[in-house]
Amino acid sequence: MSLDIFDDAKQKRKQLLTIFDTLPTITLYGVVGANGPSGGKTPPEVLWSLNLHLIAWRIPGELVRSVPLSVSKLVSDEELRALQNLIISESIIAFRGKLCENSPFGDARAELVGLLDQPIDNELELILSKFREPVEILDPLIGKLVLNKSVDLFEGKVTWLGQSIDIAISVDENDTPTSSLQTAKALLIAMEQWTSNVNDYAVAELLELKNDSWLDEDENPVTSEEFVSRMRLNAITTYPDGNFEFWLHDGDLFCGHTIQVSGSVSEGLTSADI
Repeated sequence: MSLDIFDDAKQKRKQLLTIFDTLPTITLYGVVGANGPSGGKTPPEVLWSLNLHLIAWRIPGELVRSVPLSVSKLVSDEELRALQNLIISESIIAFRGKLCENSPFGDARAELVGLLDQPIDNELELILSKFREPVEILDPLIGKLVLNKSVDLFEGKVTWLGQSIDIAISVDENDTPTSSLQTAKALLIAMEQWTSNVNDYAVAELLELKNDSWLDEDENPVTSEEFVSRMRLNAITTYPDGNFEFWLHDGDLFCGHTIQVSGSVSEGLTSADI
């Protein structure tokens, strides 16, 4: 991500805070999704930026908006911990805040002023109940995949060269897994070739690093064959447009670090790291 993108987001954030200063404080109800509030800051900032994602919301007495609402607040360490304890995932909240329905980011955003007691709202309860229902895919080749809503990944297990491994299928910008699912199938159909490619690429990229910087005391330099024999595939993550990541246990080659080999179906392998 370029510095221009970071600068653009920073400028939009400043514009949004200026807009919030002009807006009245109102009451809002909302449905918290699979994740509770998170916090982030970059030096030299002192305060955390609390971020909360609502999957549906309303102003009391008005219609429910079934579109996301991003809620933020600048908070201290103590305030962040307190709000993370009070706002739990998959719940309904009420709060006083400032609402900007057309923010500089192109979406609806709100500034949290203070929490209120949990409201009684039958429509939002129905939305939350529907959200809690499991979302599953049953694919003839891969089997059952269940959506992990906290990370937007369909997760399951597949057999790879006789061993059970985890597989995660990412959704695209339209929340559909179709493209990523095709990537997973392409890898599975040619698993012998991809295993060989991943092993060779990991050796080419990481063997020198192992022998130069990661040898234990009195450990002999590791050969290519030993390097491959100590690795074990744990999981594969696939993404839209043919991109993927192989995650391998390092067999203590790098003190227990996971080896990640990335690439795409069209371009082959492009990076390896620990």
